[in-house]
Amino acid sequence: MNTATLWKPSQQQERILTYAVPVVSFGGIIFAVVLQQADFVWGCVAGAFLLGYLAYIRPRKDIVALCAPIYAVIIFLLPGEIPHTLPLQLLFAASITILLVRLNRKFGSLGDARGVSDPMERFLRDYIERIKPEFRNIQKKTAHEIASAFFSFKFGLYQNTVEESRRALALLPEGGSNDALKKALRIVQANAESLENAEVTAVTSISFNETERSLVAVNLPKEKIEDPGSLELENALILLFAVAKNTSMDDEQALEEHQKFVIKILISYKSALGIK
Repeated sequence: MNTATLWKPSQQQERILTYAVPVVSFGGIIFAVVLQQADFVWGCVAGAFLLGYLAYIRPRKDIVALCAPIYAVIIFLLPGEIPHTLPLQLLFAASITILLVRLNRKFGSLGDARGVSDPMERFLRDYIERIKPEFRNIQKKTAHEIASAFFSFKFGLYQNTVEESRRALALLPEGGSNDALKKALRIVQANAESLENAEVTAVTSISFNETERSLVAVNLPKEKIEDPGSLELENALILLFAVAKNTSMDDEQALEEHQKFVIKILISYKSALGIK
């Protein structure tokens, strides 16, 4: 989702909007009680739209919170047999408040996009943005196969990884930045085959060349590399994740949920990269 042209509040304004979700939702219910009009549902509707807006401007998207305005319209505004009782409004207000807490805890804040975040999370985000122009022409089907290869390797489904890597390789044209991506797929595929055969040592027979290395996340001088095979594999996995993150909208939510796996890999190189 592109939020480039959308107004983004300052951190203080975002905080006010965050507090406004429960205040408006429950405040509307109190107003309905005072007016003795249970059909006054605009507090819940407004709260849902505020939540949806806050989810939309986040650097990481929460599909459930994004859909809150749709739920509000269906429940409260479209004709139907559901009575707009006060208990229903209380339940809805409580639900979107819980979603708000989940949004802030699990999907970060707008401040994360301005650099207020863990240094390795920031490192990953900068890397994803850096390589984005190199892979703009990846097709939807190819992007999904790349994401699937990443997921299956992460979950230890190595035979699936081999098949998904093979399909992605067949779909990718040769040349340019695709050569680095194809190399990443071959590295992951080779390691998956090795692990499927109970060989736990990382494969060292395939590696990125100097040109391709400009597109990997972790570039270290030789004297700082303790395990070359593991470094190549982890760079390959990070590259697959980053390309899928930039190009596979169908897998965006799942990729967000497994971002910590990639950050954990990067943390192991934090000292070698000279990041404090």
